[in-house]
Amino acid sequence: MKSNFYRMYPEYNFAVVKLQSEFLYLEELDKLNNEYKLDPNYSKIHYLVIIIDEKSRPNFKISDLGRLSKKYNTEPQENNHKSVVWVVSRPIITALAHLFILKTKDNSSYCSTTKKAYRLLEAPFDYDTFSHLIETAVEVNNKCDK
Repeated sequence: MKSNFYRMYPEYNFAVVKLQSEFLYLEELDKLNNEYKLDPNYSKIHYLVIIIDEKSRPNFKISDLGRLSKKYNTEPQENNHKSVVWVVSRPIITALAHLFILKTKDNSSYCSTTKKAYRLLEAPFDYDTFSHLIETAVEVNNKCDK
C-alpha cells in the first residue's frame, strides 16, 4: 500500500487528502493533520476532499473518534474550510466517516464517488479541473512513494 498524503492547490483554494495506507493508525492521522494544518498554504484552502482508499482499514477504536475529531477541528489551528467531503467506499469506512462527521463542524459530508463529492463540495471550478487536480495529486504522490 502507499502512504497517506495531502496536496494543496492554493490557486484553487482546494486540497486533496488521500488515506491509502493498509491500516489507518490514529498516530499517523494525527501527524498528517498537523502537517496539513501547519502547511504555509493552509489558510488559502476553503474546499477539501478526503478520499479513503477501499483497501484501507482503521486500526483504532470507535471511542477514539472523539479525540480525533477534536484535533481535526482545532489542532494545531481551527479548521477553516467552507466545505469538506469525504469519499468512502466500504461499509466500515462509511460508518466511521458518518460517526466522525457527527463530531465535526457542519460543513462536512460524505459520499461514495468523486462526481458526488464534486457536487457536494460546491467548489468554484468545474468538474474536469476537480478531477484533474485529484489525479495529479495521486500521480505526484505515487512517484514520491517509489
